[in-house]
Amino acid sequence: MKKTLLLLGCALVLPAFAATDLFAKMDANHDKHISAAEHAAAARAMFVAMDADKDGKVTAQEMTAAQPRVSGVKSGLSSADKIKAVDADGDGVLTAQEHEAGSRAMFERMDRNQDGRLTRAEYDAGHARLMAKQ
Repeated sequence: MKKTLLLLGCALVLPAFAATDLFAKMDANHDKHISAAEHAAAARAMFVAMDADKDGKVTAQEMTAAQPRVSGVKSGLSSADKIKAVDADGDGVLTAQEHEAGSRAMFERMDRNQDGRLTRAEYDAGHARLMAKQ
C-alpha cells in the first residue's frame, strides 16, 4: 500500500507541472526546498485541473482525459487504479479530501529526514523510487 501511495501521489501531483522543472515549479518561495504547504498547493492545482465538471470529484474518465494536457509522468497504473489506491469510501471517485490525504502520504514518504520539507535530493530519490516501481 505504501508503494502504491507513493506511486499514486507522484502520478497525481507531478503532472500539474508537466514539461517544466517540477521541483522548481513547486518551490514557490525559491528556497530550494519544497515545503509541505508548497506540495499541498501543487496537489490542489492538480485536482482542480482534473475535475473537468467542477463537481468536487474526479472520476477515472476525468483523470484519463486530463492526462494529455497535464501529465508529464507515466505511472503504469490506470486512472481507476490510482483512484482505488486512496478511495477511502470505495465509491470509485476521488474527492479533494482523498486526493489531499494521498498527496500528504506521498510527501511524508519522500521526506526521508522528516524535517517537513523536501530537498532536491529527497525529491529526486523519491522519483527514482517511483520510476523503479513501474
